[in-house]
Amino acid sequence: MPEFEPDEESISRANLLSSQLMDDLRTVSEEGPRAGVRRKILLEDRYLDRSEGEPIADVVEHLAQMAMEFAVLRRWEGQVLCIQPDGGAPIPISLHETLGDPTSQRWYEDWLRPSRFSFRRSWRDVVRQAKDKDIQVRSVGLAKAQQGAQLHLAAFLSYRFSGLKMWAESMGDMGTSWFGGMQKGTASQPTGVGPGGTLQVQVSCRTLGLRLHVSPAFFISWTVFGHPTGPVSSHLLPGRYIFAGDGPMLPKRKRDPGIFSIPPTFNPALTRF
Repeated sequence: MPEFEPDEESISRANLLSSQLMDDLRTVSEEGPRAGVRRKILLEDRYLDRSEGEPIADVVEHLAQMAMEFAVLRRWEGQVLCIQPDGGAPIPISLHETLGDPTSQRWYEDWLRPSRFSFRRSWRDVVRQAKDKDIQVRSVGLAKAQQGAQLHLAAFLSYRFSGLKMWAESMGDMGTSWFGGMQKGTASQPTGVGPGGTLQVQVSCRTLGLRLHVSPAFFISWTVFGHPTGPVSSHLLPGRYIFAGDGPMLPKRKRDPGIFSIPPTFNPALTRF
């Protein structure tokens, strides 16, 4: 069975694009979370040369969100709540996961008002509570959080670009495709391919009846993957992902510690719940 690793060309493109994206993120976060600044800079069309037209709208959207949140944290505290994988670089956690719904422009403008001196105290309480709940959670300086995000973003994009190459080969029915000759539905073979470069992924865990959430492994911002577990399937674009679950048997969302690269993993087995 062939082993999968991102090819050198995909890694090079990923490094260049992640560097450009993070430079633009720093510009937006330093200018402040004004919608006009964000709309002019963090746009998918700006990165067509390096993405070569491959889908990165989800990545750009997450970077735009991260930039606005970093602008708030730069103003008030300069500390970012992150997951610190064992031996790895920190992964920033979206404020959406700790302070409610910071997706509107009004939310950011409210927190940027000079009168909101209570934010520092509130944020310290949030950080302390998050650390108590998860031993991998840390608060790190903004510069270190940005460096960690860039490393994880480059890794994510290298799997995105390499995985899209394999998807194109599979859709083209090439006899030498990476998928060719493998038993369908195994851990290293997707049970199906979808439109736009997506691959079918089937996730299992120890608890039945849960709702699963998924996040890119460079910025923790959850979206629903599917339910109920037993296991559950959905389609994802190639990349590196983290999963979490909640439900009647797990009232508070719990994150699995694994980071899963898709491809080559198409049947992630979660071990924490």
